[in-house]
Amino acid sequence: MNPLLSAAQRAFDETEFYGSVYPCRPTRLDEIPFINHSHYHQAMGILDCITDRSEVSGALAAYHRNVRKFPFNIVEGETEQQQRHKRLIHALGVLGITSEISTKFLLIADDASGPFAGELATCLAWEHHQASIVFHHGSDAQLHKDITCYKPNYLLNVSTFSSETALKGLAQEMINVHHVDHHIPDNENLLLACDEIGIFACRKGPGDPFVYDRENLLIETNPQSRLPALTTQNFRIAPFIRYSPGHYQTKFDA
Repeated sequence: MNPLLSAAQRAFDETEFYGSVYPCRPTRLDEIPFINHSHYHQAMGILDCITDRSEVSGALAAYHRNVRKFPFNIVEGETEQQQRHKRLIHALGVLGITSEISTKFLLIADDASGPFAGELATCLAWEHHQASIVFHHGSDAQLHKDITCYKPNYLLNVSTFSSETALKGLAQEMINVHHVDHHIPDNENLLLACDEIGIFACRKGPGDPFVYDRENLLIETNPQSRLPALTTQNFRIAPFIRYSPGHYQTKFDA
């Protein structure tokens, strides 16, 4: 069976949310609607949107902790955690960073992006990389001093306000995390993230399409809106079927 159809049928069977959003149990691809965060405001609560409350093992930190479109926290189980981790590692692999050699990362964060940065640091530590976080609160000069003291191989910028000017002139290679809700800049080494599933795609050069782990995720383009639509095919408790996480058209290597 087509993996999208299989995922949609299981989501319909096991969650109140998809059972109410879909007009019927889909048997064809054209019966699977494209949805976005506004549909989730129809749910009575998070229990309508997950398959089994006993499998919940944690919640995914939002990219910006004070701004969230979703009506409730995104919870996940062990399977979702593992897949989120694999998506990040796959993205770094596309940039040429593997787990075969331990690498030192310094994550640049702020108060809003701190929890999200903490999740990334944990994933990096699982791969035996060194990952520390510096919070950009003060002057640019202080930030540069902190970076010099740590001597990282890579800077991973998760800060929501650190400008290109503040990070200019640094010797380390920069990797930027960008939220899909905002217009995509012409930066190299860009990781694309959304609140619902974390980092899910990357591109090395500004002219390249975004690449993603096809074993982990299915990405389509909504033919009406031309927006990306994500499907988590191998979910355990939290399905996302043809879900559009942002407002900007994005080119994917699909």
